[in-house]
Amino acid sequence: MSFLASAHATETPLLGTTLGFGTPFSAQLLSRVGYHYLMIDMEHNPLSSREAGLLTHAIGAASGGKCKALIRVPSHGVEWIKWALDCGSAGILIPMVQSAHEMEQIVKMAVYPPRGQRSFGPAMAPFASVDPSQTVAQYLNETSKDIAVIPMIESSQGLDKAEEICAVDGVTAVFVGPADLRLSMGLAGGDGSEKVYLDALLQLVAICKRLGKPIGIFAADEETCRKRTADGFDFILVSNASVVRTAA
Repeated sequence: MSFLASAHATETPLLGTTLGFGTPFSAQLLSRVGYHYLMIDMEHNPLSSREAGLLTHAIGAASGGKCKALIRVPSHGVEWIKWALDCGSAGILIPMVQSAHEMEQIVKMAVYPPRGQRSFGPAMAPFASVDPSQTVAQYLNETSKDIAVIPMIESSQGLDKAEEICAVDGVTAVFVGPADLRLSMGLAGGDGSEKVYLDALLQLVAICKRLGKPIGIFAADEETCRKRTADGFDFILVSNASVVRTAA
């Protein structure tokens, strides 16, 4: 079961932040701050798959497994999904998912048969585990079943198809990209109080609650973090440029 499953059992959301520097030292430092997860951002940062793998291993080792590595891949391509999972990350975020068909294809690339079509070869995955005895075979039989496959809803089209996307078997959780969602709605900035925007967030929360799937979002500051907590979001990605206290 994915580590995100615990988000439903807490009154406060799981907190994480973005990791865009390709240095293991930055990963080691951030993984010890107290975040539940770090999101390695390959979409908006020029990180190679090798760097993402090294960061994943550094996060696990430095935090003793307490902080999880999620990788936001640059696209829906099988090569990105395969590399991100084969390095041993706890899961992947997939940008701009806009239909159930797209999500079905993503799940097929992310999980092994019989449900999916993921090619076998996670040679680097054991190095993301704090268990020195973990092997590739153990990853196949145990760890790979716990990976998080997380579509990003960040467009009006994705919003319209959100329930179909979220209902796809294999979707672990959902993440809202507020800036792109707002842009697609003709709104500026990464947050706002417009009714159409707030209604969209509550609609997505209601869908995920109904389907029993955790939902996350980005919040740039403490005030926004508290608002999104009150809205019912289960995990929040906070700005690493701000000091954010627990969103109690």
